Amino acid sequence: MESLVILVVIILVISTFSGPIALFLTWLPALNRESTSNPARLIRRIFVTFLSLIGSFVSFNLFIAGSTLGTTLMATFGSLTAFFAVKREYFPNGFGFKKFGGGTDRRNGPSGQH
Repeated sequence: MESLVILVVIILVISTFSGPIALFLTWLPALNRESTSNPARLIRRIFVTFLSLIGSFVSFNLFIAGSTLGTTLMATFGSLTAFFAVKREYFPNGFGFKKFGGGTDRRNGPSGQH
């Protein structure tokens, strides 16, 4: 029985904390400076991607199989934070949907005035 409890705790920890850890890696000032070397950026990107993928898969399975509100909330929290971590890592300026107000081309802003 103890091994089952340990397995459940591992699943819940992965689901709950992998997204916030990946999001923290995207905000960590030591890894996001202009002077950060390319290998450090690559290692950060690998960790963010790995944590987001594992967390999203475990959270999705927990969300599908979850029978209580607590597990559903943990799975939702893990998936949302993993999504925002991937968005911050790979799309820092938005997704580029100009029709919906996204992207970096702001025609009426200070940088878009002609």
